[in-house]
Amino acid sequence: KNITNKCKKVITIYDLIHEIYYDEYGNKKSYRPKKKTLDSADQIICISNKTKEDLINIYKIDEKKIEVIYLGIQKFFRIDGPTLNLNKPFLLYVGSRSKYKNFNTLIKAFSMSIKLQSDFDIICCGGGKFSELEKKNMSDLKINLSKIKQINSSDEELHYFYKNASLLIYPSLYEGFGLPTLEAMSLGCPVVSSNHKAIIEAVGNAAKLFNPSKPEEIKTCIE
Repeated sequence: KNITNKCKKVITIYDLIHEIYYDEYGNKKSYRPKKKTLDSADQIICISNKTKEDLINIYKIDEKKIEVIYLGIQKFFRIDGPTLNLNKPFLLYVGSRSKYKNFNTLIKAFSMSIKLQSDFDIICCGGGKFSELEKKNMSDLKINLSKIKQINSSDEELHYFYKNASLLIYPSLYEGFGLPTLEAMSLGCPVVSSNHKAIIEAVGNAAKLFNPSKPEEIKTCIE
């Protein structure tokens, strides 16, 4: 205990999702779960300037106590991906689909385009199987369920998807940084993404950006 008390404490903050979207997680607006840890820290690392900005606004942390250090990515070195039998060109979505990930708005955008539905499938990599609610949403939007596939992939398969996708779509309303965009770009996969500040820090001017709340704009950017 005494040794621990003498040590400097450095912590990393990845995002403030639970504080910003408190109502979606059943919390009160005043929910501040990190306060005790932050107060005891000698130094804080944030993974983007946007996360730093949120941290200062929500927890009133002294800016001098915070450093921004961007995350690195897995470059998939020495991975030979499998050859998957995919019938047509596909658009790629990676990760969780719930809450602030904004997947339902992407699906609505897809439903608005006869061209996209005719020319492409969507492959959702990870995030678990589609729920009955997700399937109902797709059906209500008149989307053929065979057009949108979900795969819990290995690293080899994810590497294959990045290398072979027509583009990665990243529609999040909020991110601490947004690693899938960089993973995709590192393998030559074009990126169409939300214009959230933290994501822009990751992609710079190398992605096509859209307002994630506007399905028509998402549709147009993908097209």
